[in-house]
Amino acid sequence: MARQSLVLDASVGVKWFSATGEGSLAQALSIRDSHITGHILIIVPELFYYEVANAIVYKQSIPLASIQAAATSMFDLGMEAVPLDAGLLETSVKLSRELSITIYDSCYLALAQKVVCPLVTANPRHQKQVPGCDIIPIEKWRI
Repeated sequence: MARQSLVLDASVGVKWFSATGEGSLAQALSIRDSHITGHILIIVPELFYYEVANAIVYKQSIPLASIQAAATSMFDLGMEAVPLDAGLLETSVKLSRELSITIYDSCYLALAQKVVCPLVTANPRHQKQVPGCDIIPIEKWRI
């Protein structure tokens, strides 16, 4: 049986490293742990690493050494990181304009369309439904 794949946006990844006061932390950790154990495959655009690091660097409660360790540990998870290419950017631009969302948010939608799997997010108000892409709020994600 093939394992389930999903695109994960940075709003979920941030929860892994800034547990204080984070809602849906158990679900976020469950996704990470399911990936580690091989039950699911997390697919992210390379942008994911920048966005997660950027979000946690501004959390003053997290020491610099912990942020640096978190940045390194993201790579240790072995997520499938998809590099930006002309096609992905072109689709992201189109979705951004059509849906009035940021390029950053549309990049996750474009990737989910490209790899034909759901997008799991902790910030569904930043994502919009598009053909060929199921958006799953983290609270509703199940294997």
